[in-house]
Amino acid sequence: MPDTQNENKRYWIKRTLIFLSIMSMTMGYGQLSRDPVASATDTSTILPEDVSEGAWGDDGAAVVQEYVFKKASYSRFIPPYDSMREIIFYENIIEDEACENCGADSLYWRAKKYLTGRFGKEAFKKMIVEDKVADRLTLLVSKPMLCSYGKFNKRQEGTMEYRLILRFKDARYKYQFGNFVHIEVEDGMGARVARIYHEYYMRLKKGFEQTDKFLLAADTETKELVAGLKKTLREPYLPDEDDW
Repeated sequence: MPDTQNENKRYWIKRTLIFLSIMSMTMGYGQLSRDPVASATDTSTILPEDVSEGAWGDDGAAVVQEYVFKKASYSRFIPPYDSMREIIFYENIIEDEACENCGADSLYWRAKKYLTGRFGKEAFKKMIVEDKVADRLTLLVSKPMLCSYGKFNKRQEGTMEYRLILRFKDARYKYQFGNFVHIEVEDGMGARVARIYHEYYMRLKKGFEQTDKFLLAADTETKELVAGLKKTLREPYLPDEDDW
């Protein structure tokens, strides 16, 4: 009988130890299985507090900085202006006292030869307003208005008109450019023609980015013609067969 009681006691002790061992293992496994989930869902461990608050608003929306496009600065073109006459006016005197064979008559004929070559013989004749041999030439020039759009692109924008006066003395000459007009055909058929003086473009307070091209076209024409005159009037005069 005592042996039976001892066996029962050992049996229950063994069962109790086995039960406690199983419970201990189950609790340990549960704790291990919960930790990765908890750490994965805990956002406080992903970013520092100051970073998360600075990157997100109270409503959870990201703060996106809008890019602002900056308009390129524009430098307006201002042509030479005669405030007394209130017109755009180019004027200068070219002198060369050391020049041989630079009498007023020689300069006159050389200038006339250059202008004939630049505008064409027939067109040049139509442009002449006043012609005094060895004294002066006055022209009313009319030619296509060529405006630049970029470095290599030019397009005709109506017609350019201006008055050119050349005065000649021994070893020197004077040039004057004025009365610049932009002539546009308004209806495409030539029935309505607009004559716009360049002074109007110069005085514009708005939209001058679109009209400065006309002032620049006139400026380019003036500088090219003056450069050609300077070159021609430094060279000896060689009369053509038609110069008689």
